[in-house]
Amino acid sequence: MSRSLTTLLRLVALVLLAAPLAAGAQTRPAPDPLADCERFALAESKRDGGTLKAVRIERGDSLIDNRFDKKIGGQHVATEYIAFAAVEDAGGKRRARVVCLHAGTPANRAVYWVEIPK
Repeated sequence: MSRSLTTLLRLVALVLLAAPLAAGAQTRPAPDPLADCERFALAESKRDGGTLKAVRIERGDSLIDNRFDKKIGGQHVATEYIAFAAVEDAGGKRRARVVCLHAGTPANRAVYWVEIPK
């Protein structure tokens, strides 16, 4: 095999191997603000010495998202989520109404979480 043909084959192989890697790097999962709220709730509970083990916000008809762009105190809030969530702590599993304030993009993080007592 000639040297130029070998070089050409190597170049083609390199391009074919690099194309899927470049495509994968460009596809970013869409941000999930409710997942941010779930992680934030667990982190806040742990920080405050709570017993929260799991939170799963329902993504169905019970979800209310109020979008606005305000500063509350010194914190920017883009969306208020009100929903039911499956909550598990030391007392067991239950369905609870929750509120989460989310900062939106580019911050992409929850800033407040509370379970509304019955």
